[in-house]
Amino acid sequence: MINFKVKGAIFDVDDTLLNNIPDTPEQGLHERSRLAAVQEVGRRRGLQILCDLSPKANLDAFLNAPVHTLEAAVWNILVMSKLATGDVIDHKNPLLQEITTLKNSFHKTLLLNEGEEVPGATDFVSLLAQNGLNDKLAIASTALRQDVDIFLDKTGLKPLFPDSRIKTKESITHPKPNPEVFNLAFTSLGLAESDRAAVCAFEDDPRGIMAARAAGLYACAITTRYPREELLSLAVPPHIAADSYDEFTKLFQLAS
Repeated sequence: MINFKVKGAIFDVDDTLLNNIPDTPEQGLHERSRLAAVQEVGRRRGLQILCDLSPKANLDAFLNAPVHTLEAAVWNILVMSKLATGDVIDHKNPLLQEITTLKNSFHKTLLLNEGEEVPGATDFVSLLAQNGLNDKLAIASTALRQDVDIFLDKTGLKPLFPDSRIKTKESITHPKPNPEVFNLAFTSLGLAESDRAAVCAFEDDPRGIMAARAAGLYACAITTRYPREELLSLAVPPHIAADSYDEFTKLFQLAS
């Protein structure tokens, strides 16, 4: 059980609120739109190695990226394909720019057509609002703002997350595991600095958990992508982990 008074809650979006994994990790929404973009650019440019990129290699490129961004995943793909070199992302690389632009276009369509909540997410956020946190909810995501807005509109959550409390890729210069996006989200809540440990940050990814902890927040992990045991054994683990929002509802002792 949560044994302190929760003063705020900050949510990641992909795989935390938004169910990016409808079937298997390799077939998640981001994985599908990223792979489609890589293969399309491969066809356009006659680069068979990109056309042949496998779903597993595509997923591994994201999971092994040092930072939680599309550009980092695509750069990994280009390095693995020997179409780029070095650990530092060259944001001016024409292949990188073409793939990321196309991926974002593909993903918008996919999200509009297939984007759904992680089961119970909307009800859980609504319960937090009903139990005293109506004006103390924020978003901290490295996704594009257009994608976050599409999801919030589809689920009816937008009224609980006004524009000033939505922090996305466009808001930051340093992606997760850097705590910048969580720091910005915390500031948007208008709480005292001493309240950081009483603000819950909901995450699914080790890099996001690391960012939340670095921001001094109470990290709550949901096991949409990683099993509980793996998350709790991280070098920087969450404070708690749950397999569902029903479990979180019980841990937070929420009543409708």
